[in-house]
Amino acid sequence: MVWQSRVVSTLAIILYAIGMAAQDEPRIIVGTDTITPSTLAASADSVADVRLVVGGDTLRPSQYVAGLEEELKIPLLHGIDLAVDVFGPIMYALTDYGSAEASLRVSLKNQFFPVVEVGYGKCDHTDDNTNITFSTAAPFFRAGLDYNLLKNKRQDNRFTVGLRYGFTSFKYDMRGPDMTDPVWGGTAPFNYSKASSTCQWAELVVGVQVKLFTHFHLGWTVRYRKEMKVGENDHSRPYYIPGYGTTTNTSCWGGTYSLIFDLKL
Repeated sequence: MVWQSRVVSTLAIILYAIGMAAQDEPRIIVGTDTITPSTLAASADSVADVRLVVGGDTLRPSQYVAGLEEELKIPLLHGIDLAVDVFGPIMYALTDYGSAEASLRVSLKNQFFPVVEVGYGKCDHTDDNTNITFSTAAPFFRAGLDYNLLKNKRQDNRFTVGLRYGFTSFKYDMRGPDMTDPVWGGTAPFNYSKASSTCQWAELVVGVQVKLFTHFHLGWTVRYRKEMKVGENDHSRPYYIPGYGTTTNTSCWGGTYSLIFDLKL
């Protein structure tokens, strides 16, 4: 019936406008039939008498829905964000190593996030058993991509997974007690200054971002890091690699806790 078509169409349009920000499409249930705005839009033009009159304009439901979808479409270049990690400096204050770092990410449709991370790592560590001291300070670099797993890409919160490639080139010092020759006797100093090394590694990253207020988020990441290539000297292996962490194993865990400035374009 014509009046039933009008009522159903009008309800569908109102629900669509209210529910576009939700993850699921709003529905109208008539008897045993379920009607969604998308199915209504596909078929409404075949019903000649279904119209929506707004002021002096007459719109069909399909035209109204199409206009809403176009207005709410997420642009390719959705925004950029700048993040500063506060966890690294806290680590250095509480332990003998840490870092300061920042990142720049580009949001593509709020789904893909190319990211660049730069920082400066520092370590001053003395082993309690051997009394050997290791120290280094150097910049590091990471680049990669994050993917937003949340279904609703219009919301400001994000749950991401991603990959990183990391690189650093650094110098380090190692000092310790004199070494005694077990065969010939005598001692030799254990003091290596400005030994050079490089490191490449890969990271698997899981992250969460929560909106605080306009333009600002808090973000957490957990990172599993795996060495790809480490430059070693004949006399030593670096205890700590800037941007990576300690080298007691060929893999390690890390994380960040960041304040994020988010600018939508």
